[in-house]
Parts: sequence; C-alpha cells; structure tokens
Amino acid sequence: MATIKEVASKAGVSICTVSRALAGKDMIKPATRAAVLQAARELNYEPNHVAQSLKKGRTNTLGLILPDITNPYYPKLAKYIEKSTAKRGYMVLLCNSDNQIKKERQFVDMLKARNVDGVLVAPVSNEIKHIQKLKSSGIPYVILNRNYPEDLCCIASDNYYGAYVMTQYLMKRGHKRIGGLFQGFHISIYQERYQGMCDAMREQGLAIDESLLLTDLDDDNDRYKQIEKLICRENRPTAIFASNDMLAINVYRAAYEQGIRIPENLSVAGYDDIPMALMVNPPLTTYLQPEDQLSELAVDYLASMIDGGEAYTHQKLRGSVIERKSVSVIQKM
Repeated sequence: MATIKEVASKAGVSICTVSRALAGKDMIKPATRAAVLQAARELNYEPNHVAQSLKKGRTNTLGLILPDITNPYYPKLAKYIEKSTAKRGYMVLLCNSDNQIKKERQFVDMLKARNVDGVLVAPVSNEIKHIQKLKSSGIPYVILNRNYPEDLCCIASDNYYGAYVMTQYLMKRGHKRIGGLFQGFHISIYQERYQGMCDAMREQGLAIDESLLLTDLDDDNDRYKQIEKLICRENRPTAIFASNDMLAINVYRAAYEQGIRIPENLSVAGYDDIPMALMVNPPLTTYLQPEDQLSELAVDYLASMIDGGEAYTHQKLRGSVIERKSVSVIQKM
C-alpha cells in the first residue's frame, strides 16, 4: 500500500501539501491539487483513517443502544439511524440492551471505554442517570423517542398525541367500549400513550373502564394469557388500541384461536407501523411514527454537540394514522 510520502514524492510536493489537498483545504492551487489527486490515484493511495481520527481526537464511531431488536420497530429505527450517520462519515456500534437496565449500564460503560464520539440511546426505563454521566466523560448523547423534561438531549415522537388521535379515530367510528394494551409504565412512552388514550375518551364523555386496560404486558409468557382473557370476556371491548404493533399482533393471534373475526367481531388499532402491520389479515390500522425525520434530527443534534455545540431544546415530532382494514364502523359520532 502506498504511503503519503510516496504520493508527495510523485506529485513533487511536500507531505503537508498532500494532506491539505486530500482534505480539501483552501489555499491550494488548482494545478497542485490536481497533481496530488492524480498521484494518489496512480498509486492507489488510501488515507489512514485511524491515524486521522487519532490526530483529530475522534474515532468516527457512535454507539446506538436499543431496548429490543426483536421488536421490528427498533430495527426499522436503526436502519434510518445508520443511513443518517453514514452520510456524516460515522460507523455505528449497535447494542441491544434486551430491556434490561443492567445491560444498558454495561453498554454505556463499554462505549465509554471505546471512546466513541457520541451515543444515541432509547432507554429501557425512566432511570437515566447512568446515561447522563456520559457528559462527564466528554461524550455527548441524544435520547431517542423518550421525553425527560429535565434533560434537553431528547428527540422524541409526541406519544401522547399519537395515542390521542388513534383513540379519536376509533371513537369517530362509533366505538365507545375501548380496550387498551400497554407494555409497562417503566418506559415513559407507554405512560404518555395511556394518558393520550384516556384524555381522548374523557373529552367525549366516555367512562374509563380500567378493567379493559392492560398496563403491565412486559412478560412474554403472561402477555398472551392476559390478552386472551380480555377478548374472551362476555362483555368484551368492541375495539382495542394496542400501544405497539407487536401487542396488536398478539390480539390477532388470540382472536384467530378463539374464532373472533377482525374487524367484524373486534376492531384493532396499533402503533408504530412495523412491516408486519401490512402483512397480517386484515392489514392493521396503525399510527406511523416519523422514524426517518426523528433519526435525521437526532444525528444532526448529536453531530452538533460533538462539534462543540450545547444541548438546547426538546423536540417532539408528530406522525399520522395509517388507515387499513382492521377497524369497523359501528356508528359515526
């Protein structure tokens, strides 16, 4: 492999001039730059990115900590994150915390040890002090799709709004007895979606039947049993709002096994618009989060802080209802 010294010799310039020409610096004559680029091409010279990173005090790597890569929403988000970071010359180290705060803490420590330039993280709980300690190590971070009022480093979806409009959608189609599925309130997004659903119903004068709201569906083994019990009640809800699409898929499975037809006997609405939402029968009506926009803003925000900028604001993004075939009309309000 050719060295920068060999490129300099072939182009008849100094090593410093080669470095400046390849980096696109100003104050280099066009003819000189052309000679350097021609020499580099002829010698198949490739810059030593490791050496460049050490010189700049950067590794050009970012950490991405996600809570559950078996939930299709997170690979979808990771894809957009990788696309946004690649445009800026960063490589991403993906860490799956498996919904365990202990693993999340370990990954934070490991990424610090690897001296990453920044961290993007979707926390598994409302406990984020270990993440905030990244600042003391000189590593900026951005929290994805979570809203912590005391922390400015958040780029989030407006989860309250999403659940609110999804519930409105059900009520406009005549549903008054509405069930709700929530993974667990240790993650703030589900608290916000629960509140959005309840407020939408109260505004229409509908009573909140807590027996129709399942708020602790974190356990894989128990989740299906609870959902099955809910939809097999004698006076079951006419519609269910699932606060993520994987919970909605569980409803589909339970309904199929119990001979309950969707949407004829039970309407179902989800949240996230994962790829599977279009593949089930009938296709799932759901709420699309703007993952592409969220990813782009989060990476821009993190890159700004890596370059010395300060955390300055919360941002909340709004998505939209994706109407398909899983919700029937009982009676329009």
